[in-house]
Amino acid sequence: MVQDLLNTSAMAAAALPDLLDDERAAQSWIDLSLGAWGKQAVRTPPTVTVSGRDLPALRELRNRLRQWLAGNHDDARELTLEASVSLDGGQLSHTPRGRGGGAVVSLVLLETLLASHTGSLARLKTCANPACGAAFYDLSRNSSRVWHDMKTCGNTMNLRASRNRRRASPEPPNPSDPDTGPADPLN
Repeated sequence: MVQDLLNTSAMAAAALPDLLDDERAAQSWIDLSLGAWGKQAVRTPPTVTVSGRDLPALRELRNRLRQWLAGNHDDARELTLEASVSLDGGQLSHTPRGRGGGAVVSLVLLETLLASHTGSLARLKTCANPACGAAFYDLSRNSSRVWHDMKTCGNTMNLRASRNRRRASPEPPNPSDPDTGPADPLN
């Protein structure tokens, strides 16, 4: 849910619109995301209907999470959530409460809290390509990935960095150039 919320942002590099800009796109995203969450959690997902009034709170949460992942921990305002926790069949389970966007905010905050306690939140990252910013879950052994995909963003950014380094460093002398090459010892 957290990764899904982060990936609702517009991505110019992939020509993807902001899924929280209008009610219809937001509802479609919520339906798909809650369905995926239900499958992962092996639970029936809640039914949530959003309105245009819910979208600013969802965008604010997305922005705050993105800033937090980027290392900006200056925003200490509390976030409120509504949930119930139950013991069912020997398992603790949580259910978001509230209506519309409030239920989505509650579920995302609950999942963020759980992920922070299990250590898995540290593996949630955003792509270092400024034109991309896709959220991804880093499954590498040492959690060192910086690109959501090496073939697209990684290669592009590494090539750009290599070209910048070549432009910044002075060119070595050309041995075949009589003005800059080594002196001929026989002359």
